[in-house]
Amino acid sequence: MILKKLKIKTNYFEKTNCYIIADEEKKECMIIDPAGDTEIITNMVLNVLKCKNKYIYITHCHADHIGAVTAVKQNLGGKILIHRNDAENLNNPDVNLGDYIGMGIIELEADSRVDDNDLIHVGNIELKVIHTPGHTCREFLFIL
Repeated sequence: MILKKLKIKTNYFEKTNCYIIADEEKKECMIIDPAGDTEIITNMVLNVLKCKNKYIYITHCHADHIGAVTAVKQNLGGKILIHRNDAENLNNPDVNLGDYIGMGIIELEADSRVDDNDLIHVGNIELKVIHTPGHTCREFLFIL
C-alpha cells in the first residue's frame, strides 16, 4: 500500500491536505479530499503512482476539501463518495462556504453515499468507514 499526502493550494489562505491511497499490485487508487491544484493530483496519479483512480472520497463538504472534485473526476475518473448524512450539503453554499472563501459556487453530486462500517476496496486494500461526527455535519476516518 502507498499513502501519499499532498499539500494542495486553494484560494483559501492555508493549504489543504489531500491523500491518495494506492495498491501497488493492482495499480488502483482512491483520492481523498481533492481541494485544488488538479495538475499536482493528476501528475501524482498518472506519472508517479501510475495507477487508475477508482474513487474520490470526500470526508466533509467544505470548499477547501471539494474544490477540485469535478476537475479531478474529469481528468482521472472515479466514483465520488461521501457519507449519506453529509451529501445534501455538497450544494449548500452556507455549509460548503465556496463563495465565502473565494472559490466560487461549488455544485456537484456524489455517485454513491457511504454509511458507518461500510467497506471500501481499492485493489487489495480494504478500508472501513468510521463515523466521526463533527466539522460540517459528518467527518470520517479510515482504518486499514
